[in-house]
Amino acid sequence: MTQQPRIPDPEKVKQTAAKLRDVCNMFDAQIMVLDELIAQVQAENRNNLLNVYRRNRGQRLLERRSSRTYFG
Repeated sequence: MTQQPRIPDPEKVKQTAAKLRDVCNMFDAQIMVLDELIAQVQAENRNNLLNVYRRNRGQRLLERRSSRTYFG
């Protein structure tokens, strides 16, 4: 014998949907906070002296290599 699916109570469906909307809004807020923190960390990393040194050194190496000619 097959059981017929039960029709959920409309009020319960409404409450569940409202709770899910609230949870989604909380997640959206937390994601915005995390995005801001990521941007701050990335800015700090860009300005970190060691990273600036490495970036400049890499740029100098690229410039030296591009100025060389490989025609023998």
